Amino acid sequence: MEKIIEKAVSENPEVQARFHAYKGAEFDEAAAKGRYLPNVTVDQVFRNQERVVPGNPNNTNSPNQQSTLTLRQMIFDGLATPAEVGRLDHVAKSRFYDLQGQMQSIALDTATAYYDLLRYRRLVSYAEDNYVVHKQVHEKIKSRVDAGVGKKVDLEQATGRLALAEANLLTETTNLYDVSARYQRLVGELPPANVVEVQMTGDGLSESSDQVLDAAYKQNPNILASIENIVAVEKSVSGRKAPFMPRLDLQGRKVLDVNDASRNSILAADTLEVTASWNIFNGFTDKNNLDSASEELNRAHDLRDKACIDTRQLVSIAYNNIKQLNEQVAYRKQHQDSIENARLAYRKQYDIGQRTLLDLLDTENEYFQSRRNFTNAEMDLSTSYARTYAGQGLLLRKLGVTRADVGEYARDEYLDRENVCKAIAPAQLVVDKAALLANAKPWEGEAFKPKGPEKATMKFTPRILFQANSAIILPESYADLDIVYDVVKEWGNDKIEIAGHTDKRNTSKEKYNLLLSEKRAKAVADYLAKKGLDASRIVVKGYGYSQPIAENDPINGNDANRRVEVIRYQSVAE
Repeated sequence: MEKIIEKAVSENPEVQARFHAYKGAEFDEAAAKGRYLPNVTVDQVFRNQERVVPGNPNNTNSPNQQSTLTLRQMIFDGLATPAEVGRLDHVAKSRFYDLQGQMQSIALDTATAYYDLLRYRRLVSYAEDNYVVHKQVHEKIKSRVDAGVGKKVDLEQATGRLALAEANLLTETTNLYDVSARYQRLVGELPPANVVEVQMTGDGLSESSDQVLDAAYKQNPNILASIENIVAVEKSVSGRKAPFMPRLDLQGRKVLDVNDASRNSILAADTLEVTASWNIFNGFTDKNNLDSASEELNRAHDLRDKACIDTRQLVSIAYNNIKQLNEQVAYRKQHQDSIENARLAYRKQYDIGQRTLLDLLDTENEYFQSRRNFTNAEMDLSTSYARTYAGQGLLLRKLGVTRADVGEYARDEYLDRENVCKAIAPAQLVVDKAALLANAKPWEGEAFKPKGPEKATMKFTPRILFQANSAIILPESYADLDIVYDVVKEWGNDKIEIAGHTDKRNTSKEKYNLLLSEKRAKAVADYLAKKGLDASRIVVKGYGYSQPIAENDPINGNDANRRVEVIRYQSVAE
């Protein structure tokens, strides 16, 4: 994993873009320092000058040329140059930390992709095993039904569970493909056939969430980049004050091509001069530039505060996940081992006639889910460690990954002075299990008395459209049916009535409409069952046109009466 991450942070184009921005900023700083050095130029002038002799009507034009060596040295420019050099120095440092932040981000994304590869390769293997068992059991049940010794309802249940197993297999293979593509984007190549199983640990990680967060505030590169940006803008504000002060320049000038004819000319004389200039009025440009820089400084402080908030959220959540997942992994492992033992026991009991094939499918499904949950918890734990280290700016160091062409900057005092982040993490929620048990109702008592009668407590009418005189659902209604599924799924184990209704016209036949309304309700129930809803919860009824909610037209009926209602039944106290 270390080699893969090292390749990613060395070659990923997002990192390289930050690297070149950082190197460019260093060259900008070097270019600004050039203002301290003299400027030397050679100016070549070609002129055609009229020679005027008093009293001579035959004045002539005399072409000549002049080469001048000029040296200019800035003496004082209102401290604009020191401010610009300082600004670009901190811009380079900000770009450096921005590069470090991108390297941490790509390292985290690559580590996440690595663990997701481990995750989904395992899950594909589990889904394959689960599919094979479901297929084998389905074929056994089918053969019994075909022979007339099995129940068709058992075959229906086995068929539904086989479909779920196939869907799970498709889901996991799709997830594996997705993470392989993500790995390729990060690393630049397809993942290897064999990925080493490696788990990240919390060696050296503080036991206190506040201490973990405090370390992140001091080392997170995004926070450090925002602080360097503040100091850079402060230098920019100083530089914008330069036009309000005088400017002094030293200039030396020497004519290179002096001949005897021009030796006594004033143009041929060597000069050395100091010039001073004052900016009296510049159309308020300088004042507005200063005000603009002040606003940019306010913005830089806002970005620093945002970096603090983002870091606090990232590290607090990741560290809390570590605490929770460490405990959860143990429970998930215990659940997996227990279900595996129960699965083996069910198979032995099936051999002696104490369990059915459907019982075996139940344990297979629970075993698949337990393995999936344990794997997810394991990989989530490692990913949470990686996310915590990345939030602290320590992930690369933890993995021993470096870039030879990226050095380090010494930590200056202003990094701590400008860091106003507060290391206060949300309190971690700890469940008091003893208190829960002490306050719980007795296992035997009121909570386990037989339930009262079931009554309709909720009803809604989704927009479900059918083909004319048919129970075939139109495709545009599938999205609404999916919403119905999500709603009734949240109702737990409560009974659900799917009620079909039609409208009435002069030509309507009672028996036909009664049957059509029931078929339509059945079509909706079948759709929900195929989505995964327990079919035993559903009651299908057709009411024909006996329960209109609006007046029917003798010729056209009424669209409002052609409907399917979903009704929730709950047990209520007598």
